Amino acid sequence: MADAAPQRKLVIPRLPSLMGHRGRSIANTAAWSLVAKMASAANLFVAVPFVLRDLGPMEFGAWVTLVSLVYFAGFLDFGFGNGTMNLVAAAHARGASAEVAIILREGRRTLAKVSAWLALAVLVVLPLVPWHRLLGLPAETAGHSRLASAAVLFSIVVAVPLNLANRVQLGLGRGERAFRWQAAGQLFALVSVVVLALAGGSLPVLTLAAVGAPLLASACNTISLRRDPALQVPASLPRQLDIAKSIHREGVLFFVMQLAAAMAFSADLPLISALRDPTQAGVYAIVQRLFSVIPLSLSLVWAPLWPAYRHALAAGHHAWATRTLRHSMVIAVCIAGVVGSLIVIGFDWITGFWVHRALAVATPMLVGFAIWSVLEAAGTALATFLNAASVMRFQVITASTFAILCFACKVWTIPNLGVEWLPWVTAATWSITNALPILWFRKRIMTDIFARKY
Repeated sequence: MADAAPQRKLVIPRLPSLMGHRGRSIANTAAWSLVAKMASAANLFVAVPFVLRDLGPMEFGAWVTLVSLVYFAGFLDFGFGNGTMNLVAAAHARGASAEVAIILREGRRTLAKVSAWLALAVLVVLPLVPWHRLLGLPAETAGHSRLASAAVLFSIVVAVPLNLANRVQLGLGRGERAFRWQAAGQLFALVSVVVLALAGGSLPVLTLAAVGAPLLASACNTISLRRDPALQVPASLPRQLDIAKSIHREGVLFFVMQLAAAMAFSADLPLISALRDPTQAGVYAIVQRLFSVIPLSLSLVWAPLWPAYRHALAAGHHAWATRTLRHSMVIAVCIAGVVGSLIVIGFDWITGFWVHRALAVATPMLVGFAIWSVLEAAGTALATFLNAASVMRFQVITASTFAILCFACKVWTIPNLGVEWLPWVTAATWSITNALPILWFRKRIMTDIFARKY
């Protein structure tokens, strides 16, 4: 019995070492990311039948199209948010806390200017565009269409500077704080949309509730970050133009990639509404949202893993980065393959339970979404690592080529072959423009990454 205690002392301390400090940080952030994604998924799924019942198929198609546009806020910061996060993560890994505060200040100033210019553009464009025509709605809905579009556009303007707080928290290894606020915002949006839909809310009201409620949580996160004493910069300190230029330089490249992604992925619903009709856009949106469970689930890991990669590269821990990349890609592909197959097999039962009506969805669309989910999982695992390593030029070239080819093929496919072939177009064009080049240049890319100083 006397030997039992020493044996426990040898075994117990080894358990935390299985994960390491980065693994524990990623797990903690991923746990809160899970909470945020569950809230987002609840908002994504629970609100749909209420809005569909309230607005009807045509206005519901317009609603999902408008709400999907809010994701454009992710690239309308011109990539400066991601550029700031990368610089914050690298400075934090070096222990340069004063530099982190300066980077944050320069990032805030940059995004405030971007938001001001976007607001001016919205004020000019909003009264000139026939929004009801773009949404495929009749002329009598012109007023409501303009108001709903205004809600989305101004939400994007406000989101550009507010979203910086989330990225900075991730760069500092405090992603759990950002995800707590995100979860609160999504739940508030869900409650608001459901209550207003039950009360017979109009298209503008439901749109504002869906896109505006999460901004309140982002504002709270921003305020909490501003009150952090470790991130305060003396007012007398002049602007650091070298840091501002670094944010601009890396941010512009991120912007090109984000713009390409939006062009390839977020254009589906607007294209269907314009080239077909909003009803088909509504059906497509339901299928798209169902399969979005896969990337939403995997993003639990991608969000904290990005700054963790940057920390590891700055510290010279190349073996950890390589091993983590390999494992994450294999696990992501397996999860996407299994979940995608289950969705295809149980689609009728799932949608019957979800929207309480039968949907006429062609099998090629379901199989195409399942295949694309697997490719997307592998691509995002790799892109997370490349983004952290600032491998920008290669990604800009492949992403731009993919976006142009994918968008052009979709414009031709929708009127000629039908909506059901859109996921196949995405999968085929991505394989040609992204998968093949990375397989060809992978050794050169990895050599350059590990030879660089961060």
